[in-house]
Amino acid sequence: MEISYDFHIHSCLSPCGDDEMTPWNLVGMAKVMGLDAIALTDHNTTRNLPQAMAAGDAYGVTVLPGMEISSKEDVHILGYFPSLEAALAAGDEVYSHLPDIMNKADLFGNQNLIGDEDEVIGTLEKLLINATDLSVDEVSALIEKHGGIVVPAHINRGSNGMIGALGLMPFLPQFPMIEVYPGVDCPAYATKGRFQLHSSDAHRLDALHGPEFFLDVKENSLSGVFESLKSKLS
Repeated sequence: MEISYDFHIHSCLSPCGDDEMTPWNLVGMAKVMGLDAIALTDHNTTRNLPQAMAAGDAYGVTVLPGMEISSKEDVHILGYFPSLEAALAAGDEVYSHLPDIMNKADLFGNQNLIGDEDEVIGTLEKLLINATDLSVDEVSALIEKHGGIVVPAHINRGSNGMIGALGLMPFLPQFPMIEVYPGVDCPAYATKGRFQLHSSDAHRLDALHGPEFFLDVKENSLSGVFESLKSKLS
């Protein structure tokens, strides 16, 4: 079956995400817009995933557990995980590799942890948009250690894409799956032979894509989506 997806979305835990991007709000908006599956990919943390996945169960939207990790080269790399437990473990490990620089909410934005009934139950102290002390290779190894899938984020956009940060895209067989930002030119060599994902990188509710991009899966479930993506790596 073919499902519509958006696999790069930020919640209100990312300081650059609107406070209205609570897990239940963003999953509800995905449902209204006709998306079958989404991934929550906050910066360097997975702590809002439990509520996002609960909302997915309630609204009938598959939520793929994810995270957007910043390497020490300032390359943004998406990690997708086979379970909530794996994602939470990976998120805690990544958070430990952030520098001890605290968030200033009045400058960078709130980092809101969301609990039951979509209520703010706390914040994370470290500034989540900083780079970790992990290299690109070390970020990839961490994701894979937790059973995850490595996807360089928006490789063709800005200084945080792999091309902008490193000056080029490594050649195959490294990184067989990539995210290419829609509407921005991307060198042909960087995409040749690679499976491409396209997502919104939404930080606001009105930035979520509708059903524009599609993925073939055996079933619209976490295992079905994850296995479909994993099959693209070989």
